[in-house]
Amino acid sequence: MTTPSLVLGTAGHIDHGKSTLVHALTGTDPDRLSEEKKRGITIELGFAQLALPSGRTMGVVDVPGHERFVRQMVAGATGIDIVLLVVAADDGVMPQTREHLAIIDLLGIPRGVVAVTKADLADPDWLEMVVEDVGGLLEGTSIAGAPIVPVSARSGAGLPDLLATLDEVAEEAEARHSNLPLRLPVDRVFTIAGAGTVVTGTLWSGVAKRDDQVELYPGNKRGRIRSVQIHGAPAEKAVAGNRVALNIAGLDTDDISRGDIVAEPGTLTVTDRFDARVTYLASEEKPFESGARVHVHHGTREVLGRVLLMDADSLQPGQSGLAQVRLESPLAPRYDDRFIIRSYSPMWTIGGGVVLDVLPPRRTTLRSHERELLDALLGHDLSGAALGLLASRAMPLTSAQVAAAIGVPRPQVADDLNKADLKRLKAGGETCFVTAEAQEGLLGAIERELLAFHDTNPKATGLATGALRDRVDRRIEQKVFDALLDLAVERGAVVIAGGEARHPKAASTALAAEEEAAEKLTALLKAQGIAPASTADLAAEAGVDTGLARKVLGRLATQGELVRLGPDLHFDAAAVGAARSAIVAYLREHGSILPKDARDIVGSSRKYIMPLLEYFDSQGVTKREGDARTLGKNA
Repeated sequence: MTTPSLVLGTAGHIDHGKSTLVHALTGTDPDRLSEEKKRGITIELGFAQLALPSGRTMGVVDVPGHERFVRQMVAGATGIDIVLLVVAADDGVMPQTREHLAIIDLLGIPRGVVAVTKADLADPDWLEMVVEDVGGLLEGTSIAGAPIVPVSARSGAGLPDLLATLDEVAEEAEARHSNLPLRLPVDRVFTIAGAGTVVTGTLWSGVAKRDDQVELYPGNKRGRIRSVQIHGAPAEKAVAGNRVALNIAGLDTDDISRGDIVAEPGTLTVTDRFDARVTYLASEEKPFESGARVHVHHGTREVLGRVLLMDADSLQPGQSGLAQVRLESPLAPRYDDRFIIRSYSPMWTIGGGVVLDVLPPRRTTLRSHERELLDALLGHDLSGAALGLLASRAMPLTSAQVAAAIGVPRPQVADDLNKADLKRLKAGGETCFVTAEAQEGLLGAIERELLAFHDTNPKATGLATGALRDRVDRRIEQKVFDALLDLAVERGAVVIAGGEARHPKAASTALAAEEEAAEKLTALLKAQGIAPASTADLAAEAGVDTGLARKVLGRLATQGELVRLGPDLHFDAAAVGAARSAIVAYLREHGSILPKDARDIVGSSRKYIMPLLEYFDSQGVTKREGDARTLGKNA
């Protein structure tokens, strides 16, 4: 059996000896900042490596105990597998003991050990009472029944017993998900001279190795892993559960901050909301009201948001319920992640929850298929969740997108989707799945939006396909929306022309006006030859609106009937062809030509001949040499 990579994290009240105990166990002082040493308290996360009697090693994350630094504590605690809860024998259980334990419980950390420190400062009866008090405190939490070991970092008493106990607990721990895509919440970022940008954190899932491409979330910037270190030592690769440092090429330290997530490209969803099951702590004194503003802690990031309950107006202390968490800054969570919520002011841990749907519609009243999706996610029914996700999203998704939203490997859902009674769309070489109901709903929305557009814009011949997508559902990728438009065209519900969509029963008047304008403008430009009027003058002479004239001239240029050499300069294509032939014939005879000669040959003026010559240069018909032109390679 492969030994899992594990991370041990401390928790507990300030001045209860967490850092001192880590130093005694590992030989490393986790307090690295001068201010920490000066004040004698932990301010930032500290790190060490622990060797256990069995030969196993664990990464250690030491967290601050002061109430002002709970944000840092949560950032450190979210990546741990085993918690070392520290309670000083002379103080006993204190406020941050309770808050840290609540955070451990809400994060679902399944294993722990309690170290009752400073045991040499307490008489036996008092020590026994503290141990009993701690045991009672653990009841009903995720680490209920955890072993409790009295120790003294100063004398060394109990340290061997603590190491042996940690070894036993580590033996029972499960490995993290190496089969899922790489995901590393960043807790530190810095620069090393000659190496560049380095990020550290606990590898939540996947494998990190040299030359892997990575993406930064929520910033969506790309980079490449240049090298990997585990506890300061170079490594070929790091697997889920390791404390790692990644040297990343292509990203500057200014691009990254604590709270960002380094992950395999395209595997996370950046969102401003997510559905969740939220638990309100039993220790609170008043109900939690829907819509309350809170601090949301996910991974190593903290953002502000609001919790909108779905099934009630409030939660009583100790209750749980479905909610949509609306965020003021984006996060990139994955299904089944844990998060913490703290009151807005004063800040205090009041609850937490588990992420269900990472990109739901903005709503708090659940339709039947949306409730079925959340029930499937809560029950870890991945097959039901995959199908429920498609029904809930009501839009085409690839199997990879469904897998990423649920946070599982693609093969785990691909077979279910292929076997299901779903519609399929080909978009950009990929197969998208969509429910029949959702597909019909989207096609109906396309037709309704087009008719509404024509109703309010009777002079318009159509709507750009990108703008139509935004009116229907901006969440849909353009290539997928184009596939839906192709289906709508097959059904005769949409006409696509020149990058615009129009309804076949609308825009007849506008189309007729456009065709009439095209005829008049074409005739004018043909008559004007190599001395065309400006767009405004053309419009006035043709008796059409200037905006319509610009649109028609642009279409005619795209169709090749005109040559557009600027926003206000259009030539008849035949006239340009005749000018080209005349200039090429002159060059074949004389070898070079000056602008004044070209002007005389084509019967134009300098105002028009210079743009024409520059156009011929760009086409390779002529080649500029000083003031003159010679034959180009495409003449």
